[in-house]
Amino acid sequence: MPSSTDAQLVAARCLQAGLDLHAITSIGRYNAAVTADVALPGDASVSVVVIGNTRALWPHIDRFVRQSTTPVHDPVDTYVQQVISRATADIPRLIDIRYSHEPAPRLVAIQRLAHVAGMAWLSPSHLCVHPTFGPWIALRAAIVLGEPAPHPVPEPQPPCDCSMHCLPKLNEALAVGDATSAEVVEHWKYWLAMRDACPVGRQHRYSDEQIAYHYIGQRPSRWG
Repeated sequence: MPSSTDAQLVAARCLQAGLDLHAITSIGRYNAAVTADVALPGDASVSVVVIGNTRALWPHIDRFVRQSTTPVHDPVDTYVQQVISRATADIPRLIDIRYSHEPAPRLVAIQRLAHVAGMAWLSPSHLCVHPTFGPWIALRAAIVLGEPAPHPVPEPQPPCDCSMHCLPKLNEALAVGDATSAEVVEHWKYWLAMRDACPVGRQHRYSDEQIAYHYIGQRPSRWG
């Protein structure tokens, strides 16, 4: 039986902690698809692992906050960084970790990475649509490892006709607020409607509690 690669080992550790999605591609393939300001370091042939999650992460976040002895300002980002730091702590060929919430100059085009790696299709409405979970996923980190990348997989194909589903809802959301401003929070239900309009993965929709946290920062009362 062949031994596990570093990428597979890291992904398995993340899975146990609720980060249940991953895909692997090469640095060269990702860098060829993006502009220089979001390129990743490393030889073109080495691996980059994109880590994400479904709604499976939420119970882990809930437990993390409730068990914490001090207030946690940003539970999701804090938890994700702790999990990935531990998952990669003994990986000798670790080159870099870029988190999706990091700004320039460490910005990574994580949606494009997920598309290139075959995890999820990047739609014209800027939703990443997983073939099973639809748009009900989140992308958390890119992990660059100094081991050869596996053979590339085909890029995902469109699972639905966006012109009939999410694109009209995107236009409605843009009509009430700029996507780069605080108006996204004010009109958050328009942006949620765009996600809800996707016919793929509806049974994997986030819980109302998880949606409220991600869209408007509403914390469950039990978190204190």
